[in-house]
Amino acid sequence: MTEAPRATIRHVTLATDLTARSDRAFDRAVALARRWHAKLLIVHAVEERQHPTDQPSWRRGADPVRAARSKLQFDYPGWEGLETAIEVRAGDPETVVLEAAGRENTDLIVTGISREDLYGRDELGALVPALARKALAPLLVVKKRPTAAPRRVVVASDLTDTSHTALHLAVGLFGPGRLTLFNAFDIPYRGLVGDRDELERTMRPSVIEECRAVLVDAAGTTAAEQIEIVAELGAPAPILAQLVLDRDIDLVVTGTYGRSGLMDVLVGSTAMDILAQVSCDVLVARRKAS
Repeated sequence: MTEAPRATIRHVTLATDLTARSDRAFDRAVALARRWHAKLLIVHAVEERQHPTDQPSWRRGADPVRAARSKLQFDYPGWEGLETAIEVRAGDPETVVLEAAGRENTDLIVTGISREDLYGRDELGALVPALARKALAPLLVVKKRPTAAPRRVVVASDLTDTSHTALHLAVGLFGPGRLTLFNAFDIPYRGLVGDRDELERTMRPSVIEECRAVLVDAAGTTAAEQIEIVAELGAPAPILAQLVLDRDIDLVVTGTYGRSGLMDVLVGSTAMDILAQVSCDVLVARRKAS
């Protein structure tokens, strides 16, 4: 196979709820737009609430759409010199963000998590899983404070076409030199097998060879030779979370299916577990339904 082409980001969409926890996503989106000389669209959905109709207008408060737009314009500096647009409208966040990103044919959607938990799973909220499964563009979920470009990137692969999409994206954006391919392998009824260490030693060489074949197929021979392979026995998310801590990983790239049914549930569940458990940023590449 020929070498994977470099990717270009021309348009970035930021989905923000205007709370303090979304500041990191805002800063990351602005930094990425500057780095890629990309257009930036900042989207905020004002969820509609029922107000008693018998109250005078002065007790109903300011128009929430106008207030949110004003907050974005005056409380979020830093996009000077960027080609930036703001979209604030009432509606369900999932619908508002997906429609805006689709209309602009965006190359990357950036958002944050609902709540950060330093000692366990992060709360993703409702928007992150919805965007991960439905957005046409890759989704970057920001957890860490913005720094320079990622130095260490792990691509989580289950050796299916879904993870091929994630691998293509990672190689295209960052090149092969800083990438590690991670695979968590397992067998049915592992609890009935005796020595776990012996099982792992026996299986790992063949899994690594399979990973290498996937790399060559997805990225080309030259790129494959530059990418480290890590294969571990067990469930993907907790092992990957520990790898992120041990190696100070900056970014995990994973994939999910863009279709309904059992496969979407299984693959989507793994991607959501990774999103919730790793402590670094996660880039989700959606494989379109065939």
